[in-house]
Amino acid sequence: MYSHERRWLRRLAIVNDYVRIPYANGSSYASQFLYREMTARGHEVTVVGPNDPHAKPGELPPRHISLPSIPLRNHPGFYLAMPSKPSLDSLRDANFDMTLVQSPSGLLYVGAWLRQQHRVPLVCVNTLHMPSVYNVLLPDALNHTTTVNRLFEDGLIPMVEAHSRDVYNGGDALVCLSPGLKGYWRDRGVEVPIHVIPRAIEKRIFDQTGQEDPFAPEAKRGARLVVVCRHAREKEVDRVMRIFAQHVYPHVEGATLTLVGDGPEHEALKEQAKELGVDHRTYFMGEQGLQKMPAWYRHADLFVYASLSETYGQVISEALWCGLPVVAMDDGMGVAGQVTDGEDGFLVDPKAEDAEAQFGRHVQLLLTKEPLRRQMSEKATRNAKDRSDPEACVQRYLEVFEIARDHARRHPERHPLKAYGSLANWTWLHATVGAMGLLRKPVELNRNQAATGTWTLAPAS
Repeated sequence: MYSHERRWLRRLAIVNDYVRIPYANGSSYASQFLYREMTARGHEVTVVGPNDPHAKPGELPPRHISLPSIPLRNHPGFYLAMPSKPSLDSLRDANFDMTLVQSPSGLLYVGAWLRQQHRVPLVCVNTLHMPSVYNVLLPDALNHTTTVNRLFEDGLIPMVEAHSRDVYNGGDALVCLSPGLKGYWRDRGVEVPIHVIPRAIEKRIFDQTGQEDPFAPEAKRGARLVVVCRHAREKEVDRVMRIFAQHVYPHVEGATLTLVGDGPEHEALKEQAKELGVDHRTYFMGEQGLQKMPAWYRHADLFVYASLSETYGQVISEALWCGLPVVAMDDGMGVAGQVTDGEDGFLVDPKAEDAEAQFGRHVQLLLTKEPLRRQMSEKATRNAKDRSDPEACVQRYLEVFEIARDHARRHPERHPLKAYGSLANWTWLHATVGAMGLLRKPVELNRNQAATGTWTLAPAS
């Protein structure tokens, strides 16, 4: 049950981009974790997000408000919530004590509207680094066009970030997942309190041991590299494959690279493996169920990652928790906030002229020096458990809710005109994104139909 000093927090809204989780994504898993933990502590938690016409009852949280939505055509399974009078009435009638928004989309304005119109304290979580991911909307023909990229980088991205900044400042607290992102948003004018809270690890899932080896029989122990992520441009899996082909495979006997995940670049990565001459040493396993992931980490030898787009990088946390050392690019954000260079892995400056060769040398070292790899494995687990302890994560959120409540009491202004402006911005933003979704053909995601985990951890019906 909730503690005496937090009895005021009876009804919590968690605003999330998905009410049904169609494929693996760290932000939604974090929302599911908080839903379970807060519910277990006696709080009444409601998930707010876009209506998914394909959702089955067992895939939805027991308490939810599904908003009218339009599909993002190039991203099947992703829906863009839109405001309507009945949905706004449902939000009002829920009488929330706190809103937690874990979304970078127009759903931020759900929290802004509740704050401005009904004085519900608002805590936002930054879950997206816009400069790294905008190109997922662009077709291949435009992705490498200088004029188009400048339009986004010099015009659209600053405008969207300014909108996010204004929502953050109109709320009561901002949660960033890494110290680097706290400085990033301070530099962009966020003035409300900013708190750094790393994501937690779900012990019921990631403390599992004794699972069967899921790797291909040809992938011999002692030389197994694994990368787990969505196969999208911003994850730079193509760079990992290039490093493997040029700087690992020729130097480490029996080295293999296993890719767990799916996404729009999946088939292109398979073609790249053939072109690089390492398709016989590269294994594409597709998306795997969340409950199966500990086996992939515990039976691998090294986790490799080149993404520079991570506000956190949940897969890094999972790998380290399971004792898997990491070699990654130093992103100055989520990954760098988790990997301790020289202790539980290595970080490489992505701008160095020989960055890929450096990366490869670190991989070679760890694959050929088993005692060092074992030492880093032990340190990885200790560091991850210190940083990602679920009880500590929940307590930090409860503390932030207290701070946000106090902030809202000291700034109790009600802004009906701003509330209508939030509805207009919400509608405009999602209508624009929906239209941009027509620029690129639909992608395939989770073609394995892997189980993504439910809000209650019970099997989906």
